[in-house]
Amino acid sequence: MRIILATESSFVGSKNNLKSSGFSGVAVFVDQASKYLAESGHKVMIIAPSASNTSKLSVKKISPKLSVALLPSRPNPFRPKSSVASWSGLSAIKGLINDFRPDLIHLQDPAEISVYALRAAKKRGVPVVITNHSYAGFILAYLRFLGPLDKLAEKMVLSHLVRTYNECQVVITPTKSLAVSLRRMGVGVPIRVVSNGVKLEKFHPGSVEPELLTKYGIPKNKKIVLYVGRLDKDKSLETIIDAVPRIVSKEKKAHFVFVGEGSAREEYEALAKKNKAEKHVTWAGYVSHESRDLPKIYRLASVFVMPSLEGQSIATIEAMASGLPIVAADAGGLRELVSNKKNGVRFKIGSSRALVQALLSVLRDKKTAERYGINGRSAAQKYELSSVQRHLVKVYEEVVSRKEE
Repeated sequence: MRIILATESSFVGSKNNLKSSGFSGVAVFVDQASKYLAESGHKVMIIAPSASNTSKLSVKKISPKLSVALLPSRPNPFRPKSSVASWSGLSAIKGLINDFRPDLIHLQDPAEISVYALRAAKKRGVPVVITNHSYAGFILAYLRFLGPLDKLAEKMVLSHLVRTYNECQVVITPTKSLAVSLRRMGVGVPIRVVSNGVKLEKFHPGSVEPELLTKYGIPKNKKIVLYVGRLDKDKSLETIIDAVPRIVSKEKKAHFVFVGEGSAREEYEALAKKNKAEKHVTWAGYVSHESRDLPKIYRLASVFVMPSLEGQSIATIEAMASGLPIVAADAGGLRELVSNKKNGVRFKIGSSRALVQALLSVLRDKKTAERYGINGRSAAQKYELSSVQRHLVKVYEEVVSRKEE
């Protein structure tokens, strides 16, 4: 098959294409899917905005079967450290699709690039699938600054989402809970649940490498509470930061490490300082998903924490695969990853008090933490990347064959 992956965020084709905005689960998905598809013999093109805010279209060949088109771009008004396609970039999408002649287009975000790709696909009669990676609340979180107009904006955004999804042949979601949410919103086209995946040979339990502590400025002999992901407002990291003083007052060896970058980093750092928690927090910064350091950083930790409403959370799966106990918000797709008191503890989303109790229950009980980690590693087996991606290809084949009938 000839497949286009259209996305607002990708680090394929440029080492720095996502560096300014840190982690993105969508970017990780695109990276992994594109490489798997190309290695399986499919011809793949990624269409994404350039991170350099350039006025030039750049098409790069990554491998014989994989190329990436980096569109002319401009700063993202909602996330200033990242980019979105400019008008000239959006205008280039039709030509890219006409030249590539795809059998199928896979959209990743219901934003501008997807809208333009969807229009071009319909004119050519190309089937389109779209992955809904997150809850609508993720997008709506960026509209709160509108004040009295936010309700109107919310209604318009939700209407756009449903309309866009219903114009595609299939909607893919990583979890059953997201599929239910889409049905309630009014999505009527077929929905297929295809989980995100991880490479179990890459993310696994292992020994701690002390030099990594020095490299990232992490103090020695601490019980590391780890977060990996974007440092943006929708990630609810204030829940963790507010909990830090109460946790370290009861567990002196606790230390918090945030891996990632994002538009709210300065705000979160200021909150940590206000809470007199800054000496108990390390901001490790951006670590590429391709870096050899990332799996090793998971192995430094005593526990992994994810406080936000997640569609699924690739980072949480990676932490499970690494044998870490998980403390996660009792909401959304995390409920499908974390079985309470089996491979971790779920806490009331947004409650720092509940987070304190959950983290202390793990940090203070080594045997329970070890049991959670073992169970999590076992549960992660079903998210093995190659198995998940074979499932994705089956969805593609289903859609393409339906068009040919």
